[in-house]
Amino acid sequence: MKPKQFQKIVSEVRDQSFTEEVQKLRGGENILDCIQCGVCSGSCPARFAMDFSPMQIIKMIHLGMRDQVLSSSTIWICASCYTCATRCPRGIDIPMFMSALKNIAIKNGFASDDEIKPKFHKSFTEIIRKYGRMHEPELKMKLMRKSDLRELYQNAVLAFRLWRKGKVKLLAPRMDQLSHISEIFEDLLEKQEEEASK
Repeated sequence: MKPKQFQKIVSEVRDQSFTEEVQKLRGGENILDCIQCGVCSGSCPARFAMDFSPMQIIKMIHLGMRDQVLSSSTIWICASCYTCATRCPRGIDIPMFMSALKNIAIKNGFASDDEIKPKFHKSFTEIIRKYGRMHEPELKMKLMRKSDLRELYQNAVLAFRLWRKGKVKLLAPRMDQLSHISEIFEDLLEKQEEEASK
């Protein structure tokens, strides 16, 4: 696959409050320490599919380019593989703040080029909150098109084959200490509300 040409950063409207907002996110605390060395972009295995490289996203955050960052495909394509974070000389946790940017984009109604990505992110979080761990059959049910009978049939056949081999469980396993997961989510929501009210 031919690598995408990265777009040039063109900033007309700057929102410095966006830079401050990102600094308050987990992973974004030291975003201003970025020296634009390019190690993150050079290391990223998914950069060929991105419209802006991770280094460019950080620069756009420095410039306060809120709308361009939140509407970028890069935040959705980031695989959270941590290759960039382990190699960053400044210790910036790029996958962590990319995940936080996804949440902000969903909350503020910024659309992705591919509607499945925000839907996946939201569904994944809901299932973790519900069971304390991933339940793949439920995730697949949330993501597939119910109107496509052929897809429904193919997935039912596949699910049956996987179930017979013991690869998937139809009933979701719950964690014993599920209340701890609920507490974590409640704490995060409280922190987000506090930050939003500031």
